[in-house]
Amino acid sequence: MEPQKSITGLVRQKTYFSILQLLNSIISNNKYADMPISKLFKHEDFSSSEKAAVVELIYGILRHRSRIDYIIENASSAVISSLDLNTLNILRICTYQALFKDVKAIGVINNAVALSAKNTRFSGFIKRTVEGILRNKDNVIFPDRDKTPIDYISTYHSHPLWIVEKWAIELGGFEEVEALCQANDLVPPLTIRVNTLKTDLISLKTSLEKAGYSASPTLFSPFGLIVDKKENIFKTEAFGNGDFEVQDEGSQLITLLTAAKAGECIIDACAGNGGKSLFLSGLMDNKGTLIASDVHFAKLENLRKRANRSGASNIITMEIAGLEDYRSRADCVFIDAPCSGMGVFRRNPDSKWRLTNKDVIELSFIQKDILRDYSIFVKPGGRLVYATCTISLEENEEVVRDFLNENTDFYLVSPLEIDPNVFQRFVTDEGFFRSMPHIHNTDGFFGAVMMRRS
Repeated sequence: MEPQKSITGLVRQKTYFSILQLLNSIISNNKYADMPISKLFKHEDFSSSEKAAVVELIYGILRHRSRIDYIIENASSAVISSLDLNTLNILRICTYQALFKDVKAIGVINNAVALSAKNTRFSGFIKRTVEGILRNKDNVIFPDRDKTPIDYISTYHSHPLWIVEKWAIELGGFEEVEALCQANDLVPPLTIRVNTLKTDLISLKTSLEKAGYSASPTLFSPFGLIVDKKENIFKTEAFGNGDFEVQDEGSQLITLLTAAKAGECIIDACAGNGGKSLFLSGLMDNKGTLIASDVHFAKLENLRKRANRSGASNIITMEIAGLEDYRSRADCVFIDAPCSGMGVFRRNPDSKWRLTNKDVIELSFIQKDILRDYSIFVKPGGRLVYATCTISLEENEEVVRDFLNENTDFYLVSPLEIDPNVFQRFVTDEGFFRSMPHIHNTDGFFGAVMMRRS
C-alpha cells in the first residue's frame, strides 16, 4: 500500500497498525487515551505528520464512535455485536477516513486490506464491508430528530444514551443538549496561561509569534492565550523558561474565583499535578503561603518540579494529615474536587464511554466528604471555593446545597462579588459559576464560592 497523505505529510502503513493496536488496548482495558499515545511516541519513531494522524484518528474515533458504529451497521451487512474488537476497530478506522478525511475510496479500501491481511478469516468480509460503507455512507437514515430526539442526539453526536437523557432533564431541553453534545465533538483549542511570575501576556504573545505560533487573547480570562497550533510548542524557549502553562480558560476562571491575594494563606485541597496551584502562586505574587495538598503524593512530587520551572517559591506540599495546625487559619480553601469529568468530554472523549451513572453517585459522596473535611481549615471571614469539571447536579449544586444545609456558618457568595467584569456571563440564577463548551467555548466547569461567618 502506498503511504497516505495527511494534511501535513505522508503517513506510513505502520502508523495505522499502531492506531489499531492503540484502539484495541484503550477500549478493551478502559484506558485513558493520552498515556498509551505518549508511551507509543517515546518508543516508536514517527514523523510529525504521523503523530498528528495517530492523535486525530484515536480521538476522532472516540469522539464519533456511536455515529461511526451506526454507519457501519446501516451501510453494510455488519452486525456490531457479532464483531470481535480488532475487526470492529479496522472498520472504525476506515469509516472515520471515509467520513472525516480527504482520502480516496481506493485508499480506504487498501487500508482495510492491509490492516486485515493477517486475519485471513475476516479479510474478505472486512473488504466487502468497507466497500459497502463507501457506497452507502451518505444514504444512512439516522433516528428521527423530531420524533426520537434522545436517540438522534446519542447516535449522531455520539454520547451514551443515559448521559443524553440525564442532560435533557437537567439542562431543560433537547436543543441545549444537542448544542452541548455537538460542541463536545469538536477539537478544543490549545489554551495557555501566562505565568506572571516570569512575564506578561503581551511579552508572551510576542515571544510565541517570533517562534512561529500565532496567538490571540482569551475572551474571558485576562491571563489566557489561544494558540493556533500545538506541534512542538513544548520545545519553545517560552515553555522552557516557564513563561506559560497549558490551562483551559474555564480552568483559569474557576481558579480566579478564589480571589487569591499576595500575603494570604491558601490551601489547594486537591492539587494533583499542580496546574491551578501554579496559577494561585502567580495571583499571590509569590507572597504568602500556598499549601498544595492531595491524597496522591506522587502527583505532588510532579507539582514540585513544575513549581521549580515556574519560579513558584511559596508552594508547600502537604498531605491532609499535616494540615492540623492550619485549622481555622486559611484565608481561602480551594477544592477542585475529583469528579466524573462530564465537562471535559471534548478533551477526553474516551471517558464518556467508561462513565456510568453509578460512578456519578459514588463520586458525589466522595465530594461531600472532601468538602466537609477541608472546610474546617477556613478561618472566620475566609473563603471556601468548591469546583468541578463536570455537568451533573449530583456532583455540583446538590453537593453544595447539602453542605450549606449542614454547615450554617457558611453562606453562598455570587461570583459577581468576586469580579463582576470577569464573571458576568457565568453566573447561574442560584449564584453558582458555570462555564459550558457550547456557550463559552471552554471546558464545562462548576464553581461555588462560600464565606465563613465571622
